[in-house]
Amino acid sequence: MRFPLLTSLATALCLALPATAQKVQVFGGNGERASSSQILFGPGIMAGMAVNYSQPTWKESHNELMDSLKGKLLRLGKDWWTTFNTSVDVEFGGVKVPKGSYLLGLSCDKEGKFSLALLDAAKALKAGAAPWPLDDQGTMNWKPDILAPMELHKDVADTSVTKMTMTLKANAEDLADGSFTIAWGKHELRTKLAVLADTK
Repeated sequence: MRFPLLTSLATALCLALPATAQKVQVFGGNGERASSSQILFGPGIMAGMAVNYSQPTWKESHNELMDSLKGKLLRLGKDWWTTFNTSVDVEFGGVKVPKGSYLLGLSCDKEGKFSLALLDAAKALKAGAAPWPLDDQGTMNWKPDILAPMELHKDVADTSVTKMTMTLKANAEDLADGSFTIAWGKHELRTKLAVLADTK
């Protein structure tokens, strides 16, 4: 006689669960992530840095969306956050980035000028920052801790880059004259990379 009662209670409990608990969707799985790293080893320096990201695929229709990016924060890469880790202070485009771990996005101001958007990883993840827009207006639930200018070079590649690539390049001859480049389609975003280490 108790079993029907237990069944009724279990059914009532399931129906009482919040509606959001029944609408959760799960995406992702095992996927490849690309990376670019630079290891510096020599007199006065032993350090490393790396950017890790998933590669979105270029579509020619993306060219038509360029002007719609103005005034927005943008995701960089696809799926989960693109990350940057460095054990040495660096500068991107003359803006100092202290050694540590960062989440990366892009910012496009109202004039269409791009900046690399860096978020302190521990702080941002603790606050629940997500790399994708929350609505159709492109609203993000994060704000950059650091903005570093990047220059857009349109149609500079002879061949379209199908999968986005990011390249860190330190200059062994002059640590203040390296580069960070994002290539996608026939376009590139570039900024100067300076490693702030006294090797004298």
